[in-house]
Amino acid sequence: MNVITFASIALNNKDYPTFAAKLEEAVRWVDFAARQGARLVVLPESLNLYFGDGDVDHMPSLAEAALDDWQLQTRPLIESAIRNQVAITVPVIAHKEGRLLNCFYLVDKNGNVLGRYDKQCPTHEELDAGMVPGNSPLIEWEGIKIGGAICFDCYFPEVFSRQADAGAQIFLMPSLTPGGDHLNYAALKNSTPIVLAYPAYSRIIDLDGRELAGGGYRNETLRFGFGSPVILASINFDRVVLYANHNQEKIVEMQQTYGAKIAVRFDQPNCLFIVESRSPDLTMQEVIKRFNLIDQRRYFNQYACRKESICK
Repeated sequence: MNVITFASIALNNKDYPTFAAKLEEAVRWVDFAARQGARLVVLPESLNLYFGDGDVDHMPSLAEAALDDWQLQTRPLIESAIRNQVAITVPVIAHKEGRLLNCFYLVDKNGNVLGRYDKQCPTHEELDAGMVPGNSPLIEWEGIKIGGAICFDCYFPEVFSRQADAGAQIFLMPSLTPGGDHLNYAALKNSTPIVLAYPAYSRIIDLDGRELAGGGYRNETLRFGFGSPVILASINFDRVVLYANHNQEKIVEMQQTYGAKIAVRFDQPNCLFIVESRSPDLTMQEVIKRFNLIDQRRYFNQYACRKESICK
């Protein structure tokens, strides 16, 4: 059993007067999320696109808005992570080594930068501005391999599948697009949860495509000033998604063997069994080995590799 609580902040996408003002509100909600038990907090895309400083006639270009020293310029946010002992995403447009990036950094509870995810599929506006597509390695955090996506990335399934093939156990997605069913499908297809931070409606989607939590400024109650834009969900990373074929005849015996040490949920429409360890002294790897189980991704990858010969 390895349960971790994540928070997604639907940070208001209003026109802030200054970058400092936007950071101040972000810090407020990071503090709030930490008090609710979050261990990792995700914020929406491009914190430094705030369109303020009093010049209403000039909207800065991406290059003009980009940060040159993101750690210094987002210091209040990093200090909040340290003060609250939580990990955070810091999503920014930045200049880095002569490149223009739409990215997020993952900062741990001690203020250490663990890695960076660069947007893999920039929009044509971003490409015209000189933004470079990324191809980032997974980020390691507290034993979890973290993948990412930013906004437009979500419409390209290969962004998720490549990272899932590399071992991603969760996707963090700062965004200014809702993602819709594309995200539910990506989570289901890759057996990997997704944490979306989007101002209008943030979501935390489980590895079977179900929404665990959702909320944001699409809700009039929040727009009227009541409630918080913070959503939370706890995710057990000691789980496995099993396709019914090969595995289904072993389920009852497995339940009889382990009793309350495991929990099994059957997703009939998708022919899946979701099995998780509910005991600190049992891992799903032990269960998988004992019963010779094959997880959904491995099962279908076997057939994908044999597809040409099967279809002849």
